[in-house]
Amino acid sequence: MKRNFNIHDLRIFYTVVMTGSTRQAAQVMNLTQPAISHAVSRLESATGVQLFDRSHKTLRPTEAGQYLYTEAKFVLDDLVRIDEALHSIEKFGGRGLRVASSPALALVYAPQAVKRYLDEHGKRPFSIDVESSVQAISAVETMRADFGLGAVGRDSPRLNFTPFLRTDVMAIAHRDHPLARRDVVAVADISPETFVKPLWSDYVVAQGDITDSDALDSSMQAHMTLVPGTVRAVKGISIVNAISASDIVSVYPDLVALPLASRQWFEFVMITRREAQNQELAERLLDALHATAQARRAGVFADTIQLIA
Repeated sequence: MKRNFNIHDLRIFYTVVMTGSTRQAAQVMNLTQPAISHAVSRLESATGVQLFDRSHKTLRPTEAGQYLYTEAKFVLDDLVRIDEALHSIEKFGGRGLRVASSPALALVYAPQAVKRYLDEHGKRPFSIDVESSVQAISAVETMRADFGLGAVGRDSPRLNFTPFLRTDVMAIAHRDHPLARRDVVAVADISPETFVKPLWSDYVVAQGDITDSDALDSSMQAHMTLVPGTVRAVKGISIVNAISASDIVSVYPDLVALPLASRQWFEFVMITRREAQNQELAERLLDALHATAQARRAGVFADTIQLIA
């Protein structure tokens, strides 16, 4: 059986499930409630399945309805992506560049690297989404992003994982913290009362000698994007990778970056699709990533940030 249905009805159905009722869907889409109900009926006729269980006071999607709702999100997201790409081609002569970046690289480094790339190879719109490394892989695989920047790789017939950066783990501390004047910080000397634990949101841990860090716990925790503000608020200390440390101290002059006595590090990879037309773009972006990191390799960051050719 061939199932034909139009995108408008699919969008209405998705909104009904998302809002929980035809009345609320009508308000969201600026349509009448009968128009919403007719669209759902047309979709059920077109698909040949019942999408809602109508035996309750509230609309509940059936198993088929729940499946279609899940798939509809991908379809509608793809339509938005296509529309944005066509608009960019019409206005700028090329598609916008979409990058999915792990939180550890997204503070300043990733936007600066993409800007460098665009300055050298032509202006066009770009977007950077903050995703975990695992989510960045999925974003590139499903074409929600052109490139991914993360700390996880895997065997894939469709994707390339190119290591481009190794960064040591460092401490960042408020200038008034007792450890801020040291040349090197030992994890064992960090008081749990002043330690802000990053929520990596990345499903990865540092490599190397991480025993001390694993034992260090804290009641203060913050997402990577909120770590600097939290450290400043409590005049505390945290542990982040060297690129994040460089980004943070460049923006917040009351915070300092200090090497750790134990060697710990992250390796970051660029994630690309194995399509011929992407190879030249990938090489150009890789150059921009290296150049942006190289500009940070001075002072305390000279030995804690390393480029991987």
